[in-house]
Amino acid sequence: MAIGAAGASPVAAQQLASEVLLDRHMTVAAGATVSGTVGALVAHAEDATVPHRLFAEEGMSRRTANVTYRFLKFALLDAPQEHLLLVFNHEVFGHGARLRERFDGPIEYHVALPEPYGDGTGATSFVFDREPTPFELLAVHAGGMESTGVVASTVAERAFIDRRMSPRDAYRYVTFELDTLRYIASTDENEEPGHDVADFLHSYNALAAAAGAPALTTRHLKREALISLANPMAAYAAIGIVRYWWNGDTNVPVPALSIAGMRYLPLFRYRLTPFGTEWALVNSLGGRIRPTEVELRVGRAPLSTPWGVGVRQRNVATFGGWALDAAVDVWRQPPVDETQPVRLTLDPHTGTRVRVRGNHAVLPVWFSSSRATVVVELGAKSGGYVPGEPLRRGVVARAGVGIPLP
Repeated sequence: MAIGAAGASPVAAQQLASEVLLDRHMTVAAGATVSGTVGALVAHAEDATVPHRLFAEEGMSRRTANVTYRFLKFALLDAPQEHLLLVFNHEVFGHGARLRERFDGPIEYHVALPEPYGDGTGATSFVFDREPTPFELLAVHAGGMESTGVVASTVAERAFIDRRMSPRDAYRYVTFELDTLRYIASTDENEEPGHDVADFLHSYNALAAAAGAPALTTRHLKREALISLANPMAAYAAIGIVRYWWNGDTNVPVPALSIAGMRYLPLFRYRLTPFGTEWALVNSLGGRIRPTEVELRVGRAPLSTPWGVGVRQRNVATFGGWALDAAVDVWRQPPVDETQPVRLTLDPHTGTRVRVRGNHAVLPVWFSSSRATVVVELGAKSGGYVPGEPLRRGVVARAGVGIPLP
């Protein structure tokens, strides 16, 4: 076993396009594709117009000037853009997505300018058109953090397949991936209503008390969320950001374990979910095999221990010019898709999801040697929670474009 690059098959070495997908309710998963691609395109445009250094990296005075310039560029340009994107995604494609999916009441958003140009805050105001179930309340409270986690997943997948990322990708990944940890770590015992984590705890503990189950505290969440730091991708990103500040290096390598020619990179995630809390081990595989993710999930809910297994693979097959990706998930969890509080039960149910995505190259783009693609995604699922997906049972259809980025 070693750390490094493994020999890649021609299929695995293909660059991953950045997708923009739309669906009926602009769900968390669809919104994450929009946020991730908009962020990448804005960063690409900036890199093409704003230099990474003012002088050649020669001599102490020039190096100091360049380091100062890059740090100011980050503080005044890069970080504010990424924070604005995070807050917008958190509110509109997080809380808003879960509300659009489950309710028909009015929704309003407030997204302030990021620091240092504003206070950087965001808020979602809404009115339920019917009584929500405890599971729906939990889904809405956690929706913002769920959405940032889904965006981070797309950045991580692309970085693993490309074996590199840019400094802006790295910063976006760290801030979005660790958003839940940051939010939990900053939570006090006596937060005002409207605080996502505090509202989540209040709703969970009300459900747990009704079931005679143990309560959760902020201390529990703060301790458990530390598992999010067991993440080599976040470490690579943080190192890459510092290297960029120091010498302007725009290449952030993403090494992985090499096992018999297969690349392997694990990471842990901690989530707040519609049934409670969840730990996930995400295993990224590549090299001799097609890009694959195997995710193992185990959670906490009142009176049960939910679990789930998901497998996602790129380039499973080709058909008539279409490259096909596939995903399968199986889980056992409380019936979070229920809409009638009077019928609510905490007994866990088993559910499944299958999904196929097709990509077909259509048009060349001027900033890449690859073609833009038409993307069509079709899936069917049981009622239940899969990050980013609707809670309801039924068919899930999305369509959009894939944009090849440099």
